[in-house]
Amino acid sequence: MFLRLFNSKNVYSAILIPLVAFLFWMEPLKVPVALVVIPGEGMMPLYTFFAKFFISSTIWPVVTGFLLVLLNSLLLSLLSYEFQFLQHRTFLPGILYVAIVSSFPSLQTFHPVYPATLFVLLAVYYIFSTYHRKNEISSTFNASFLLSIGALFYLPVITLLPLIWISIFVLQKSDNWRLLVIPLIGISLPWLLLWTFLFVSGSDQTFIASIVQGMKTANNQFMYNYGFLIVTCFIFLLSAFGSISLINSVSIRKMSTRKYFIILYWMLGLSIPSVFLLPSTGLGIIAITTIPVAFLISHFFMTGKRGFWKEFFFFIFLATLVAGHFLLFEQF
Repeated sequence: MFLRLFNSKNVYSAILIPLVAFLFWMEPLKVPVALVVIPGEGMMPLYTFFAKFFISSTIWPVVTGFLLVLLNSLLLSLLSYEFQFLQHRTFLPGILYVAIVSSFPSLQTFHPVYPATLFVLLAVYYIFSTYHRKNEISSTFNASFLLSIGALFYLPVITLLPLIWISIFVLQKSDNWRLLVIPLIGISLPWLLLWTFLFVSGSDQTFIASIVQGMKTANNQFMYNYGFLIVTCFIFLLSAFGSISLINSVSIRKMSTRKYFIILYWMLGLSIPSVFLLPSTGLGIIAITTIPVAFLISHFFMTGKRGFWKEFFFFIFLATLVAGHFLLFEQF
C-alpha cells in the first residue's frame, strides 16, 4: 500500500515530496533555533557570505534550508524524468531523498551542503547530457564550473571533481586532449575569480587561514553513533538490493541506463572517502551520498513485481527513518 502510493506514475505524486518534508521539518519550522555555523563545514566563502544574512534570524535559516531540500529533491526526480534511466517516470527518488536527508535534525537548517547539492545536481544534469555527444565541450565546461562553485559552498564536493574526466571516458568515449583540458578551466575559473576579489579586498590571507583552520576540525565522529550505523546499514542493504536488481536486468536495459548508473556508482565511490580524507567532513555529506543511493533504492522498489517483502521493506525503511529522527539522532 505504502509503496504503491509513493511509487505512483502520476505526476501529482510530486506533492508527496513537500508533504514528507514538512512532516520531518514541522518541529524546527514551529520552534526555529538560530543558525550555528559548524567549524570545518561552514568556512567556505560562498556559504559564509550568505550565512551572514541569517545571523539575526531564527526562522529564515530553517525556511531556506527547507526550501533548498525541496528544490534538490525535485531536481533529483526530474533527472530520472529527463534521462529515463529508471523503469518508469516517478518522483520516488525525490521522496526517498527528502526522507533520508530530513531525518537528521542537525541538518534542518541552512546547512552549506544544501546549496552545494543544488550545484552538484545541475552538474550531474550536464554530465548526463554529454552521453553520445562526442567532444561535447559546453556541457563538460558547465559541469566542471558548477561542481567548482559547489565546492566553494561545501569543501567535500571537491572530491567529486574527478567525475568530470570519468564521464568523458564513460559517456563520450573520448581521449581528445583538448576536451580533457576543458574541465581544468571550468574548475579553476570560480576559484580564480574569488581569489581576485579577495586579493583586491585584502582578505586573501584570512580566506586561506579559515580554510586551513577548518580542515583541522574533526567532524566525522558521527560515523560511530549507533543510531547512524543502524540507519546506514539499512540503507546499504536496500542499495545492495538495488544493485542486484540492476545487474539482473542489465540485459534488457538501454545502454544509456547502464552508463548513467556507472556515473552514479563513481559518484558514490568518490564522495564516501571524503569522510576519511577530510576529517572536517560532517553529517552534511549524507546529502551528497544520498543522490546515487536514492536512485539505487528506487530501482529496487520499482523493478519486478510488488510483493509482500517489498512492501515490508519499504514500510520498515520509512519507520526506521522516523524512529531515527525522533529517537536516535537527537544528539547530532
